[in-house]
Amino acid sequence: MKRTTRLLAGAFAALAMTVGLTATTTNTAAAVGTDASPRDYQPYDPATVSSVPIAYPGMFIDFTGDMSPRSPTDTALKYYGKYCTLGVVGTDSAGRKIGITAGHCNEAQLVPDPANPGQLKKPGQDANLEPCTSQAACVNPDYPKYPGVKPGTSVTNNDHPVYDFNAVKYAQKNNKPQVNPIGWVRWVDANGLLKNGEQNLETTTDYMVIEFAPEVQLSSQVRDKDGNAARQSGGGLFKVNSIYSGAGGAPALPPIAIGLNTSTWIENYGARSDRTPDIFSVGVNRGAVGAVNNGIIRSYAANKNGDSGGPVVMNGTGKWVGITFSAVPGLVSPYSSTSAKNILDNLNSRNDVGSGFVITNN
Repeated sequence: MKRTTRLLAGAFAALAMTVGLTATTTNTAAAVGTDASPRDYQPYDPATVSSVPIAYPGMFIDFTGDMSPRSPTDTALKYYGKYCTLGVVGTDSAGRKIGITAGHCNEAQLVPDPANPGQLKKPGQDANLEPCTSQAACVNPDYPKYPGVKPGTSVTNNDHPVYDFNAVKYAQKNNKPQVNPIGWVRWVDANGLLKNGEQNLETTTDYMVIEFAPEVQLSSQVRDKDGNAARQSGGGLFKVNSIYSGAGGAPALPPIAIGLNTSTWIENYGARSDRTPDIFSVGVNRGAVGAVNNGIIRSYAANKNGDSGGPVVMNGTGKWVGITFSAVPGLVSPYSSTSAKNILDNLNSRNDVGSGFVITNN
């Protein structure tokens, strides 16, 4: 994954804290998680929340469902896959249960590696790049367990599962059978990733559509790392239960923030931030909107690796305005979100799984 230079945290943090904003010292453009961490947090028993699987905004999701340790006799590093944050849940015009997260969470489309017959590599990259940094090549099928979908193509099979990261980790820790997926990837926007597998920071429609299994219940309530109902920065419950709209009822872009008037700010929730908070980044991050360009929202509402795809709402409300996209070094509004308007305009025009999306409100 492409690395960028570290933020100039001193001056920016001083500015951010002066006006009550949040910041982080993330050093990657993408807010997607990789194999490095967090794999060691303490999961809660999903049954304490519900006896059936639940999908909700802010859920920690991954695309392998396998956190078991690799045998010490194996010669290749085990690849645990990417993880992200679920952005919003609801139903489409056909009544299917739908989730939306970031498109760049999609795993790499692997290709045969001519230098290592029988092995695979990322397109446009050498086979020994991250995360297999200490090996000559990444060995199939552990890199990754489920290769990603072809962007821009409707998926009708169940070959690309999505898992509740917490449930997977809990099952592994307590020697329980491997959990079933909560759903499957049905669409990945073609513009989220470049041909070499790296994130496209110029796109305006970086999103993924997930169809949940029939037994999964949908909830508008964001939950924290312990399974408790998360609260917004202002103290109320953090729910994502409506779409931020204009006077005519159509999805709208947020306004540029008016100084310290926090009602004009946005806030997001990141599963990674919640599990590894620091003094600048916690589960709920809020901040002023500094710019809105082509439907990409730039703000001071922080994020870090693993928060990608997480819900972004108007501060103090449950009104969905976007999903977490990236963090690019700079002193002015360094955190980016893909607007709900851009996502829904694109999704609804395709007449496919997810079209006619309606947010769950329960």
